[in-house]
Amino acid sequence: MKRTNQQAARAAILFHEQLFGKRRSEESVYLPTYTWNDIQRIQRQIGTARQHGWHGAARRLNEDLATTVADCRCHLERTLRGLEAANRVPCQKVSVADIYHDLVGLKNEFADVDIDLKEHEILATTDKIVLKDIQLGRFQIRLEWPLIGRVRHPYRVVALDPHPATKSNDITHPHVQDESLCEGEGRPAIAAALAEGRVLDFFLLVSQVLHTYGRGSPYAELEHWDDVSCSDCGGYVHKDKLHNCHRCQVELCGGCSRACGGCKQEFCNDCLHKCSACRHAFCSHCLKLCHKCGQRFCDQCRKDRFCAACDKQIHSKEPHNDSLDESPCEAACLAGQGG
Repeated sequence: MKRTNQQAARAAILFHEQLFGKRRSEESVYLPTYTWNDIQRIQRQIGTARQHGWHGAARRLNEDLATTVADCRCHLERTLRGLEAANRVPCQKVSVADIYHDLVGLKNEFADVDIDLKEHEILATTDKIVLKDIQLGRFQIRLEWPLIGRVRHPYRVVALDPHPATKSNDITHPHVQDESLCEGEGRPAIAAALAEGRVLDFFLLVSQVLHTYGRGSPYAELEHWDDVSCSDCGGYVHKDKLHNCHRCQVELCGGCSRACGGCKQEFCNDCLHKCSACRHAFCSHCLKLCHKCGQRFCDQCRKDRFCAACDKQIHSKEPHNDSLDESPCEAACLAGQGG
């Protein structure tokens, strides 16, 4: 017998013993508490953003909230699936020979298959996946059989040629985040295959989910895979067409990026201010304070230390205007200049 077949035979025995030999009467119930805590944290952040008028940030946080709620829903569905499985009377569906033939048959369906007896893992690698012209690369499905029925997710989906969504490096596929697959409509079939020990069916079902895409995917839409949300308007823009605010470095679309009337650098709306006279937009560096009225003006609307209006008033021949508006120090300074 070849070494590969020896591995398959040994793995089939261990797999069968683990799945059908000694079943625990009580399994721990997984509840996605960390995901719920994330939801509450994002809600607090949204409240803070709205309170300060940070509308772009509030829109981005709403997107994060939708993603986290979807993740929580997937986790709760897995918990429900585990509880339902625990309430069913377990019945042996496959024999050691069936599992062995499934393991051998994996090589006919996947280009790269490995059985790690030390780690109790079965690994199968998909071909290169392309969805909607987006190259997502190969994925390795890693099933750790001792965890079947004991944890919410006994397998991982690892990107071997990662091309993650721009919004998060943890999203390597519209249905995969943090190496965890949101199975969607494939959930009942995948759960049944695992519970019944149908190894080949399990890997084929997971591969089918990875090769399938439908709008409304939980983690990221392919239409915006390489896009980034504009900080100001919340719209999507391709990462190669982004503009960055020269001051705060937030990412902007071309429509929201505005040039300063002075230095011509690009800024977001929050980092630009209007000249109190001409009302054109300038960055804070290109606006100077009038030492008399306290308002900020551009170079065109300002003369030395004063805006044009205050400068005119200071040099007016009407002495009562000077005495009413000038500070003692300014009056003394101007008197010295005049002398």
